Amino acid sequence: MLLEREEELGVMADLLAGVGSSGGRVVLVRGEAGIGKSALVRDVVEKHRAESFVLFGSCDDLLTPQPLGAFWEMARGETTLSQPLENGDRRAVMGILLDLLSRGLRSTVLVIEDTQWADEATLDVIKYLGRRIARTSGLLLLTYRDGEVDYDHPLRQVIGELPPEVLVRIHLDGLSRHAIADLAGTADRDIEEILALTNGNPLFVTEVLASGVENVPTSIQDSVLARAAKLSPEARQVLDLASVIPGEAELSLIMSILSPAREQLTECSRQGLLQVGEDGVSFHHELTRRSIESVLFPLDRRRLNQLVLTDLAGRADPARLVHHAHEAEDVDSIIEYGPRAARAAMAIESHREAAAHFRFLEPYLDRFSDNERAAIVDDWARTEYYLISSESADILARAIALYRSTGNDVGLASALTFAVRVNEINGRPGPAEAASQEAITILESHPVSAALAVAVSQRAWLMKMRGDGSRAVEIAERAIELAEETGDEPSLINALITKGHVAFRSGDPAGLRVLEEARSRAERAGVPFEETLAMLNMAEVAAEHRDLERAGELSQQARDAAARHEIRINEEAASAHYAKVLDWKGEWAAAEDTALEAASAHHSRVLDSQPEQATGESSANEAPGYVLFYSQLVAEQVLGTLQARQGRPAALSTLTGIWRRADAGNEMQVLLPSAAGLAEYKWLNGEHDPVLAARFREVLDDTRRLTFPWSAGWLAYWLWMLGELSDAPEGIAEPYRLVIEGRPIEAATIWDTKGMPYERGLALMHGDDKARLEALEVFETLGATAVAVKLRRALRAEGVAVPRGRGRQTRRHAAGLTARQAEVLELLVEGLSNTEIADRLFVSPRTVETHVSAVLTKLDCSTRKEAAVRARAEGLISVNDGHPRA
Repeated sequence: MLLEREEELGVMADLLAGVGSSGGRVVLVRGEAGIGKSALVRDVVEKHRAESFVLFGSCDDLLTPQPLGAFWEMARGETTLSQPLENGDRRAVMGILLDLLSRGLRSTVLVIEDTQWADEATLDVIKYLGRRIARTSGLLLLTYRDGEVDYDHPLRQVIGELPPEVLVRIHLDGLSRHAIADLAGTADRDIEEILALTNGNPLFVTEVLASGVENVPTSIQDSVLARAAKLSPEARQVLDLASVIPGEAELSLIMSILSPAREQLTECSRQGLLQVGEDGVSFHHELTRRSIESVLFPLDRRRLNQLVLTDLAGRADPARLVHHAHEAEDVDSIIEYGPRAARAAMAIESHREAAAHFRFLEPYLDRFSDNERAAIVDDWARTEYYLISSESADILARAIALYRSTGNDVGLASALTFAVRVNEINGRPGPAEAASQEAITILESHPVSAALAVAVSQRAWLMKMRGDGSRAVEIAERAIELAEETGDEPSLINALITKGHVAFRSGDPAGLRVLEEARSRAERAGVPFEETLAMLNMAEVAAEHRDLERAGELSQQARDAAARHEIRINEEAASAHYAKVLDWKGEWAAAEDTALEAASAHHSRVLDSQPEQATGESSANEAPGYVLFYSQLVAEQVLGTLQARQGRPAALSTLTGIWRRADAGNEMQVLLPSAAGLAEYKWLNGEHDPVLAARFREVLDDTRRLTFPWSAGWLAYWLWMLGELSDAPEGIAEPYRLVIEGRPIEAATIWDTKGMPYERGLALMHGDDKARLEALEVFETLGATAVAVKLRRALRAEGVAVPRGRGRQTRRHAAGLTARQAEVLELLVEGLSNTEIADRLFVSPRTVETHVSAVLTKLDCSTRKEAAVRARAEGLISVNDGHPRA
């Protein structure tokens, strides 16, 4: 019987009873090790097993976790999972699990324990299911140790991205002195001393009471060792061997190494140390295993791990073999199995685990041949790139240098081709250009190959990024010919993406069909990076044409697909574009939340000085700095413009930083909106910067901008507002041209049709008094306070009768707290610190600091206390739902 868990059991029982009618939920059960998380979950599940289909899985504390490890355990009870897991088909695994959760007659409960050790593939499955669970009739129960899930832990990031309304948080506390007394029964023990020692931790209390020693042990380890001391030497050998195997040890493995008698296994079981099943042996708790393992002599620990490694060699998952090889200090086995484990993780797109294996191999790289070392470092760099790691460019430079040293031209050309994208995305146009030219030069000296098709396709992409549409299409056509000749489908797909993007962006509807063909080909070919890239390009072009419905739908589809395949760089880019769509639609609160999450997802350390790393060479004058990835740039553009329109102090630094990085990268699709955002700020604040205005004119005069009529129009409009333009430039989008030509009402009608209220307000601002008053209403409704104040002053200066401004309460609703900011406000009212709020919401303290600042600004409050008082007085906080809070 569980003591003092009635409330938590009641909550979970209610969830199980009502899940069919209210929709699925994600239940987070957290607490310190030994607090009783597993016992709680198993107790409630056992009581309701008749009404539910239950699958259990657990994550093990391996050196590097086994990809999808928890679901291999579930496959024992749901055999349809077995084949997809063996094939590394993560999409099929997700589909099967979602179908199980969606069963109508009997709800499904998926339990994943110890998710603090979950591999990235498992976390992505959790995120996929969590985002869709409201549409199901199942429960996803996750247990984890809160002490091991810090602010940067991947699990925290995953939970933070799940819809708040589907989450039920249960935090387990220690037992009271009364519960400890009940456990002790008639035993003559000092309850106060036990409580002081264990803090009520049920496992610790049980160990203390069961240890049989006269004095209270000074640690959980003392208690476990006291029981282990009662074993016979033969049984202790079994216990020691099991202690070096995280998770469940196969009974056949134990028998193969030690051949113990059944009595010795039973002896360990009777002491409450091991659980012996039909096929496996495991400790009752991970803390118990670690207590035994930690007292092994180093020589014995290495010997036991070597025995396990030898027995499992050739038949176990390579990640497990690497773990035992590391513990055995068997360098030869690390070298043998490490690359296999990394590439096995790459094969199922578990990039975080792959990167961990590659990093672990780094000290041993000199044990490989030069060509093997180059290939390993090359794969490592690609893995880091997909994770949006700041180290990807530097690691790739090492691979390039290794290929040069070995004279491996084909390997060198392949790495240089990949360096084109890595450098360009990281704001290094010079190295990207050099890498592209060298790769093609090398490959053209060899017979026509798929590698040449890839390099030419990548060059077409580079020209597209630079805004040279005609050159991009010309090169893409050549890449398509090479790809068809060599049968290289990925390079053909990439060339189609470039060709379709440029055509659609230039106004040719056939371009969309080309992009759809690329996406369809990628899906059939099983190349998820290209599939999500095609979807992302479709979203980008739809956004450039201000087709908001299509852009929003495609951005979300691209984001979800990239999340399924663990392609972080495309997932974040799609999220950033969706934030921009929300901005245009006037859904500023949601736009801010989405952009903030995308912008804070990564801060990538690269080099401001644009070192020539594409050639594998470096400069003595290189200096560290920060360059934003493209997705972060887009997200920061949204945040910066919203800050400017709402009169927030952070706007200038945000927009200036974006412009500096965009100007260094020289990509027209980034330059135009970045320049427009800073120009808008200058107009709002009445600032004049001749040097900056001249640079903005140079951008607008660049012929590359002709393929970006809407972005160019946005910049042209703000230059016109600043007095830097008198006539509408050639080729800008119609509504911008109409305003500059003195036809603002026609422009406003176009913006209204497109569903872009802020742009409509700006157009109306140039009409007659009635139109300008309507514009004022638009700005105040949106919460564009800085724009509204500027317009209100201008109207009053001209003698126009202006209605009173909205009161504080109305402005609050107009400007609006975002969903996340509303959560932060509730926790401020509770008196929580930033650190405590971060812990509650699964975000970093830095993110909380940003939200708190926004809350104070929007509520016109100078202190946290003032915000809390106003929140209570004006009813800005909601009533707790009654569930235990984490």
